[in-house]
Amino acid sequence: MSPAEVSAEEGDQVTLVLTSDSYVEVHLHGYDLEEEVLPGEETVLSFEAEISGRFEIEDHETKTALAALLVQPH
Repeated sequence: MSPAEVSAEEGDQVTLVLTSDSYVEVHLHGYDLEEEVLPGEETVLSFEAEISGRFEIEDHETKTALAALLVQPH
């Protein structure tokens, strides 16, 4: 995943465009959002940043950290 850290402010609409060369189930901690990413296809994960803090974005199967979402208070 690129970049390794995504920044937003509380109240922002966040849109992550996810791609992978293999199947991955991406999980955003704190927001408890999950999306399946199929090989070679774009998957969009869009949500309002309602909670401030630092949240891991991980491969749900392997528990590997892919990136982090940093949401600053408004």
